[in-house]
Amino acid sequence: MVSALLIDALNDPTKVLQELYQEYTGNIDQFPAFVASHFSDVFLKSDDTLREVLPLDVNHPPESYAPRSLVRFHGMVQDTSSSPEMYLASLNENKCGGWGISQNMPASEWPSNFDYCDLKEATALWAVTVPGQTTWKTEELAARSNSSISPCQVPPQSHKFPVPNTPHVGVQVKIYDNEAAQSLKTTDVVTFIGILTSESLNSEVESSPTVSALHVLCHKVQSINDDSTTEELATARDDLIKWIADEALGGDEVAAQWLVLELSAKVYNRATPLLPPSITLSRFPVSTSASSSALPTLHHVLSDLLPQHLTVPLSLDLLNKEKFSPESKDEDLHSGYLQVPHGTTLLLTENNVREGKLVEKGVMNIRAVQEVMDAQTLEYSFPFSKFSFPTDIVTIVLCEGRKSAFFQTGIVVPLETTPSFETNLYKTKEQVKSPGAAKLAAYRSFIAAARRCFGTVDIAEETSEHIREDFVRQRQEDKSMTAEDLIHLMKVARLLAASMLQQEVTIDIWEKSKRLDASRRERSP
Repeated sequence: MVSALLIDALNDPTKVLQELYQEYTGNIDQFPAFVASHFSDVFLKSDDTLREVLPLDVNHPPESYAPRSLVRFHGMVQDTSSSPEMYLASLNENKCGGWGISQNMPASEWPSNFDYCDLKEATALWAVTVPGQTTWKTEELAARSNSSISPCQVPPQSHKFPVPNTPHVGVQVKIYDNEAAQSLKTTDVVTFIGILTSESLNSEVESSPTVSALHVLCHKVQSINDDSTTEELATARDDLIKWIADEALGGDEVAAQWLVLELSAKVYNRATPLLPPSITLSRFPVSTSASSSALPTLHHVLSDLLPQHLTVPLSLDLLNKEKFSPESKDEDLHSGYLQVPHGTTLLLTENNVREGKLVEKGVMNIRAVQEVMDAQTLEYSFPFSKFSFPTDIVTIVLCEGRKSAFFQTGIVVPLETTPSFETNLYKTKEQVKSPGAAKLAAYRSFIAAARRCFGTVDIAEETSEHIREDFVRQRQEDKSMTAEDLIHLMKVARLLAASMLQQEVTIDIWEKSKRLDASRRERSP
């Protein structure tokens, strides 16, 4: 049964705000928090009530809505450096002036003499469509929406989106509950529910562009919830490995298993030895297509499996011209390819790289990617300083040679294709054989469960003792074995345990990890 509160909020959120304001008897400074609590109770208690609010996305852009429409925006916080915005909280006849109301009020309703105590601040952020958000995830978030689809226009401030020349939504987000806004950071993925308007980006600058503004009633930071049980997902692993191998990796199930291990990784501890490894799939053939921009089938497969996935076809031209790291110019944060949410998988292809010169900007871009691989940090440049921010990006590199031309990854797996599957390396989206909706859902749940599991994997005392004795024995047999080799194998064992949805590295998993790594090393480089 749909509640009256929900119907009222959906039909006229501004009217509900005025009613709440007139009924409110508490400290006026706490009114924004009261509003956030009220609308959170109405909309954020369940997915069903959340989806009653029309979506703001690339298929339902700002220009498709009437002024002061109620919308929900699932976006990434791109810039938190804007100054707070002043607004008049109280108008004549005890009317609320926040949430964009005062900007649209006729002069007659403004108080002739107002108390400066009624001037309040709202936090201003810039948020964009989640970069790399895959089509199925966008459709899932917009589920049950009755609004018609409209093509997304190129929005103003397009330099604030990480991927150049890509359709997206960018909005100025105004949060009146300042205490709740303080916890939001760049690259956070947040669902905002608010009132959509069109306003000057900076009211103090005459030539300031007009942008879409979202006056937030309530919001919540993204969390991943999956009710699937480990038993239900345990059988998905082998099927997933075979599907990836047959559809995207030329039938190479060993490479597919390493890829699944990589997809199981997530940052849980920022001590360097425990960070997710990066991986290179070497000996990856160049497309025989006449088009040099042909994407590998792996791009389409990852897009079907992951909620956030970004493919960057590297070339010298792209490296030398585009931005990979954010940079502040004139107090405006310009984005870059690597400013993406935690949990994003980045696929870098080197098949378009030709001989040529790498200029300073290209070198800096390569260093930025390598820093993400090695330390999971990304440097933001400001006029007089630089700051590193934490990342959580799984990086996969495809290269034709025996190793990447630019990057040193933690794992290198030479691809060994089966002749009957070689043509599968480059296919269009339409040519990819889907395993079916039910299996795809199981694969997605499995990967999410494996990433959660990675953070809880432990090594029992019995296994630790076995590993120590095993390492001593291997050192006696092979003097070139180092502590770094041990750290690498322990990381592989943790990833293998996570991909098997096990919370403990057993002796059996340790031995399987050694065999898996040996099979990789035995391949011709």
